[in-house]
Amino acid sequence: MNNGKSMAMGWSQTTKSFDAGQGAAKMAMENMGSNGSANWAMAFTGGRHKPDAVLEGLRSVLGEVDIIGGSVVGLITNQLAEYSGYECGVVLFPSTLSKPVTVAVNHLDQGEVETGKTLGAKLREIANEGDEVILFYDSVRSGPPPVLNTASRLVEGIYLGLGDKPLKLLGAGLVGDFQLNQSYIFNGSGASKQAVVAVVLPREISVHTTIMHGCIPISSFMKITKIDGPVIYEIDGRPALDVLKEICGGTGEELAEQNLSLIVTLGEKHGDPMAPYDESSYVNRLIVSADKEEGSVTLFEADFTEGTNIQIMTRDNQLMLDSVKKRTKELFDSMNSAELIGGLYINCAGRCSAFTGSEVEDAKILQEEWKKDIPLMGFYSGVELAPLLGRTRPLDWTGVLSLFTLDRE
Repeated sequence: MNNGKSMAMGWSQTTKSFDAGQGAAKMAMENMGSNGSANWAMAFTGGRHKPDAVLEGLRSVLGEVDIIGGSVVGLITNQLAEYSGYECGVVLFPSTLSKPVTVAVNHLDQGEVETGKTLGAKLREIANEGDEVILFYDSVRSGPPPVLNTASRLVEGIYLGLGDKPLKLLGAGLVGDFQLNQSYIFNGSGASKQAVVAVVLPREISVHTTIMHGCIPISSFMKITKIDGPVIYEIDGRPALDVLKEICGGTGEELAEQNLSLIVTLGEKHGDPMAPYDESSYVNRLIVSADKEEGSVTLFEADFTEGTNIQIMTRDNQLMLDSVKKRTKELFDSMNSAELIGGLYINCAGRCSAFTGSEVEDAKILQEEWKKDIPLMGFYSGVELAPLLGRTRPLDWTGVLSLFTLDRE
């Protein structure tokens, strides 16, 4: 039962975009209670929906509240874990809580660093030290074939714009389908392309986050010795594909023809390199393609540089599921007496069973560990953004789970 301060969630799977938005909003309002009202919302819709029609349906119930979010591959709730492209979910924040401040910046395709600097400078002006910020950006620059906006450059620009003001950033790069062909953002007032939107949460809300992936190293530390953007040509002075061939087995031609993203990632360990294995210390990068002629591999992100120490990481479905179970329980156990009002799960689309071949969705494990009276809104994303060792970083093949509480002074 809603306590008047909790988030309220609703969802729909109808194929008509207006009806999907309206149905999701009606369910959320019913879950909020007869005396409740919303002062802002997060909404996420499958890429087969028309964004303007979804927003029209949402506003037919919610009125002119700020609506933040955008396109997703699929939706995750307390009961649902689907990715047909027709899912629509909305989570409402009640008017009993303070209203957040929303900032949106356009023209992401004209330069991620500059767009990030603009956003960071605006956040510097309006936010207080230590504020929690949720942000979403449009992942797809153009296509098909897909050309992506680079999260690492966007985050770099945000920190340049923030200067010395410490903020806690959490969010995702949004996509509308598995092929990475489309995406859009709900920027508060409407739907837009090539945009970044950030919400500075009111200080009464705290966000507690855990990172899970289930990748483990299968190599020693190695150094990137030749790289250009996301393309790694050499590791330890040898063609990158030869190194992968040695670690993974098979010929370079076989590896180039396989979907390497389903086999391994490249991981960078942060903190003490000699410390015992801890999955939360690793930033993993998906391999999106390989070139057998050049012996190179191309990553999903472009934040590794010449000299970066990496390890080859194996992707293991059982470890992924075990990680979700363990870290979800740990996060709930750490809450003590904090007043929980809801949760947000940002889950890499590459972790769904359609990609991994797992017989069990990791979201199903999350649902089994979830406290049934706490609303959960989650979605399948392109890139996950979460704090790791004092700085927000783009992540791949990661589940980022956050609990929202009212324990902040």
